[in-house]
Amino acid sequence: MSVLSDYFSAPSDEAAAHAVTDISSYDVIEMKGLFPEYHLVPVEVFLTGRSTEEIEEGPRHGRLVASVDDDQVVVVTVSDELMAGLAAASGQRLAEAAESWSRFEDFQGSNTSGLVDFLGELAGLVKRATAKNEHLYCKMCC
Repeated sequence: MSVLSDYFSAPSDEAAAHAVTDISSYDVIEMKGLFPEYHLVPVEVFLTGRSTEEIEEGPRHGRLVASVDDDQVVVVTVSDELMAGLAAASGQRLAEAAESWSRFEDFQGSNTSGLVDFLGELAGLVKRATAKNEHLYCKMCC
C-alpha cells in the first residue's frame, strides 16, 4: 500500500484541518511516502543542528491536526524550526542536506538528485508560506 504525503501551507491549524477533506485550495507539493515526523527528522537535524530528541519533543513535530476515515487520512504539523532551516538554506546547503539525508536508512543507495529536487521544492513552499505568515503541514492518505 502506498501512502501519499502532500505538503502544504495554511495560516492556522484550523485552516489546515480543512485540507483533510479538500486540499485543492492550498499551495501543495505532492510526494509519496515521506512522513514529516520520521523522514524529515534527519534533514531538520542537519539544517538546524538540533538533536533528534529536541526535534521529537517539539510542539509542532508531527502533531495531529485532523483525521477522517479511521485515520486513513490525516493532517499533521511540520515544525517551525524545520521551516526556518529550509527558508535560510542556500541551494548548496540543500544539496549538502540531501547528501546527508541519502545515508538515512530508508534512502541508502538512492540517487540524491531526487532528494535535492524535493528539498528545493519544499524550501520554495516554505518561502512562500513564510511570506504569507503561514505554517507547513502534511496531509497523508493511504
